[in-house]
This record gives sequence, structure tokens and C-alpha cells, in this order.
Amino acid sequence: MTSTELAEAIRAAIADHGRFERYIHEVKVSARRKTFGLSMQPGDPGITLHVPAGARPADAVTLLVKNSHRLGSMLVKARKRTPDHPVKELLNGEGYLWLGKSARLRIVDSAPAPVERIHDGYEWTQLDRAVISQGAKPLIDWYIREGTVWLNQWLQAPSLWQRMAGDQPMPTVCAADIGRKRWGVHDGHTNNIRIAWQTFQLTPSLVRHVLVHELTHAVVPHGAPHGPEFWRAFERARIGAREEARHLDELGRSLWMGDVKLGAR
Repeated sequence: MTSTELAEAIRAAIADHGRFERYIHEVKVSARRKTFGLSMQPGDPGITLHVPAGARPADAVTLLVKNSHRLGSMLVKARKRTPDHPVKELLNGEGYLWLGKSARLRIVDSAPAPVERIHDGYEWTQLDRAVISQGAKPLIDWYIREGTVWLNQWLQAPSLWQRMAGDQPMPTVCAADIGRKRWGVHDGHTNNIRIAWQTFQLTPSLVRHVLVHELTHAVVPHGAPHGPEFWRAFERARIGAREEARHLDELGRSLWMGDVKLGAR
């Protein structure tokens, strides 16, 4: 049975049972999983059921029966934490965060670069009027460029890695546009870490938290993605990691994700 066929069979079994269909939004089958799992992120329309390849539909229903007390609370908790991301205006005076500090947007003609951070007694995010028609792209490109420099120079990712992993080959580290659902991602095949550009609106401490999180994935490549082994290694490298993770979840609900409306003057 293919992964698609198994997912459809599980959906059919859940529908036949009649009790849990309204909770389960998606069924994901993975050959890498060894156990069932349930997850729901803020903003999701329902719960995702994670299934190991080769599982039986009846086992999926049994899991839901055993965890029926969790399903309602998962929905309530995730919906309370529904994201409320702002839509920014490309207008003079709009605030844009960089490492926790806001700088007003200043639109100028014939600027030397599409976007710059200017210090002249005040801090400004300076935008060339010629690129306004591109929407958020010039700003996102700026976050990616400056974020990559900051990670490797000012945050000193190599020294963090050396303390965590010694002589193991260090992943390449950069800022990137990786969507809206992750703060960072480690690719074990390429040994590359990409930190979401949105992350650089957070304070330096929380950006460091995100980087150490992804470095931990590189140090602990096996086992459950966020299982006990991962958290032990993460908390050794980052005291207070769990509390920071909760703080990040809270702040992340209201960060700018790149949505803009035009109207600059």
C-alpha cells in the first residue's frame, strides 16, 4: 500500500468510526516515523495525524480513542494562539523591526540601495521609491542579506558550533525565505541551516535561541525531532531553552510575515 493509499484508508476508517473525523484535518504518512503522533499549529484548521508507513488503519483509530481526552484541548489551545500577523504599509513612518528595535520607513528618490538602515541621530529603514512596485520583496531581500551577515559575524555562529560539537563539520548558516511556519530549518543532506528572515525582527537573544535550536538538530540528527534527546542537548547549549521557546511562540504570533499594502507617498 502506498503512502497515499494508506492515508486514504485511515481517513476512511476514521470516518467509519464517526467520532473523530471533525478533529483530524490531515493524515501524513512517513517512512521515517516509527510511532503515531498528533500535532496542531496555531492557525491550522484541525489536527494532523502522523502515521508510520506500514501502520494499520485500525491502529490509527485506536490511537485516537486512547487520546480522545487530548483532541478537544489541542483544538482550543491552538485556536487561542491563532496568529495575528500585521499587514504593513509602504508609507513614510511605518515601523519595521530589526533585532527587536523599530525603525520608521523613509521613502526617498534615487537612493544608493533599494533598502538601507540609516542612522542620523534617528534610525530609519530607508526605501528607494523606485522599488515600491515590488512590494515587500526589497525589504525581505534586505533582511536575508543583513541577517546572514549578522548570524556569521555578530552572532558568531562558528564559536557557538565549536562549543556544541567540537571538531564536527559545521553547517553553513544563512538567512532565507523559508515560508511562515518555521523559524529555521536544518537540512541534514546538505548540512545547511536556514533561518527565516522574519526571525530577525526578534531580539538578539531569541535569534540566538533559534540558531542554537537548529544547531542542536545538526548535533542530534537521529531520534524524535523534538524528543528527549534533542531537548537534553538543546538545554545543555541554551539554559532556559523551554521558557524561551514559549516566549518565541507568543511573540511570533504578531510578527510581520511580509504582507504589505501599497500606498507610499
